[in-house]
Amino acid sequence: MGTNPRFVWHDLLADDIEAAKRFYGELFGWRFKKGESDESYEHVYAGEEPIGGIMKNPSPIPPHWLPYLGVDDVDASVAAVTGAGGRRLSPTMDLPTVGQFAAAADPTGAAFSPFHYTGKDAGKPESSQPPGLWTFCWDELLSAEPERAAKFYAQAFGWGLETMEMPGYGTYTLLKRVGVKDAKGADKAAGGVGKLPPGVPRSFWLPYVAVPDCDASVAKAQRLGAQLPMPAMDIPGVGRFATIIDPQKAAIAVLQPKP
Repeated sequence: MGTNPRFVWHDLLADDIEAAKRFYGELFGWRFKKGESDESYEHVYAGEEPIGGIMKNPSPIPPHWLPYLGVDDVDASVAAVTGAGGRRLSPTMDLPTVGQFAAAADPTGAAFSPFHYTGKDAGKPESSQPPGLWTFCWDELLSAEPERAAKFYAQAFGWGLETMEMPGYGTYTLLKRVGVKDAKGADKAAGGVGKLPPGVPRSFWLPYVAVPDCDASVAKAQRLGAQLPMPAMDIPGVGRFATIIDPQKAAIAVLQPKP
């Protein structure tokens, strides 16, 4: 299954790769580089750091971001997923000089990809520093059945569950990486689980990008053709965030971390 799995990569499954590059390059200053073995895949860089990719959407659902969960053994992880009530969506595939991955879904339908990295710097210790600006800093599951989904991830990946009540929202669950400590000695969080907004048709994982100014990023995104489903909001003790819908209808969030 893996030891203390965590999200390590994010792919945008887009209908128009070049349009996606223009939007995200302008919004976040990301750079792009075609894959050496597959020129249809665009690697995404925040500065010099590789953080994800953009590929043609092969699925019947609209464009979306797919998170990759770093594990020690993909097949064992998929077995844990199906044993906990999830589904395998693809066979395990090998990427030369990179590793293995498979697509899976939780019982409420949200897709993710167990991934075992074997490339350069494989086995490098996890950084203790917070995510840098313009990189992915959080992953949040918006689920039609959040309690059921949280229990699934706890069973499949050994994550602990910590609930908190958010005024005006309800219960939010933190997925805790038991035994992996942050700078304050608490278990690090792998992500969060909340309820799916009304009118949204399917459960999905929402990635967050760290930005220096949430409102400035939202304004730029809107100038570039994105939609804002709700105003930016403050999270006490965390920062200011907003969810945007890019011009191809993929959802992504921006977070201005609290200093």
